Amino acid sequence: MRLPTVSAVATGALAVAVAAALPAGAATHRRHFPRHQPHPAATTFSVGQLRADSPGAPGCGTNQAGEPSVHVSRAGLVAVASENGLGNGSEFWSAPQIGGPGASACGLTYRGQPNAFAHLGASGGDVDVAIAPVVDPSTNHYRIYTASLNLASVNVATSVDDGKSWSQVPVVEGVPVDDREWIAAYGPSTALLSYTDVLTGNIDELRSDDGGHTFFEQSQAITDNSKSSEIGNLVVDHRNASPTKGGFWAYQSYVSQSSSSSKNLDEAFLAVSQDGGASWVDRPIPCTRAFGANGLDHNFPNVSVAPDGTLFYAVSNDKAVYVAMSKDHGTTWTCSPPVSSTSKAIFPWIVATSAGEDLVYYGASGTGSNQIWSAYFAQNLTENVTGWSTKQVVTVHKGPVCESGISCNGGRQLFDDFGVDTDPSGWAHIAYSHDSPDLGGSGTYTGYAVQTGGSPVGYPN
Repeated sequence: MRLPTVSAVATGALAVAVAAALPAGAATHRRHFPRHQPHPAATTFSVGQLRADSPGAPGCGTNQAGEPSVHVSRAGLVAVASENGLGNGSEFWSAPQIGGPGASACGLTYRGQPNAFAHLGASGGDVDVAIAPVVDPSTNHYRIYTASLNLASVNVATSVDDGKSWSQVPVVEGVPVDDREWIAAYGPSTALLSYTDVLTGNIDELRSDDGGHTFFEQSQAITDNSKSSEIGNLVVDHRNASPTKGGFWAYQSYVSQSSSSSKNLDEAFLAVSQDGGASWVDRPIPCTRAFGANGLDHNFPNVSVAPDGTLFYAVSNDKAVYVAMSKDHGTTWTCSPPVSSTSKAIFPWIVATSAGEDLVYYGASGTGSNQIWSAYFAQNLTENVTGWSTKQVVTVHKGPVCESGISCNGGRQLFDDFGVDTDPSGWAHIAYSHDSPDLGGSGTYTGYAVQTGGSPVGYPN
């Protein structure tokens, strides 16, 4: 029997209410509420497939992109980018939208391709988006950066009109093979860019202070002498001052081998900079070793910083998703038990806010060719690693999922990444990959989900 998918057509999005997944051992217990106290509102989402046929056109439709990135500006502009693959450019959608009742997955406008410029080489791999936290005084807009991979270069396209138009340059040239770039913004016109130098294993860190027109390598988060590793995302603290004059806090996530391991990448690490990326200190997260025996190199380790500076870090061991928390810039950590509620959970992405955290992951039920994968949404309304509630948002794939990147021979419809962000009112916005046209199909499309009911968290960093 084919399980129904949660999708949308071009004429509108389907709002779905999904029940919370029970924690282990809860099947024989019923939660009781005091008399006259209303039950909490069910968490709901509007979900739909984004269109990619006519730049400037709003609404749902069809696309052939995958592995999206999503961020929301301080003004509530939702920005989603997704890749068409190396050499084929990426797609971009944006529109002002605050979640809650009335929000729609068909509310974004297709803006075209930020980096499909033949004379500079169309990128299209491993897309990441960042939005400046401060308005550019010359344009009165928040600058948007869309980074994309092209093997021999990393391309960064920038927009100062909410994604309607772009300027871009290949910012890394002459590197034989680079992989999985990440970008983060600071102030009106500063950005950090990181990527892995495949030949050396370095995580190189570049900085731009002219709005993305030029980037210069200024440091390495890990160097040639480091153990093997897998890079994760890069974030900047926009709200808490660094003790270094003229600097700011920046954090680079990755997983590597613990001191007791000779094989597996069994421990999460965080490279910490307090001088705007000029230098880095690598800090282990020891409590992650408890669930890292079979490796934590499952795309991708992910870090987020709350407005008060608290760090939250999510990883998968290919079975479950775990979260670590630090209140002292990564010096000491506390780890959660499994946050995920499915038999297998991969690709976590977390956003820490002023009043809780939102987390997404792909979770599976069943085995082998009968595995059914969905995008799950976990929420914590406290600043803690325990106390999560979990919701199923949308079913996205049937069958195995390959996590070996371009080495996959099949089962890569979900690619390697997806994400969540919250808007200034605390509502969640999720961008995900989905089999196209049906579960188990050979193609992929990018979907978007916006939270329409339930509990919003706080504002992000």
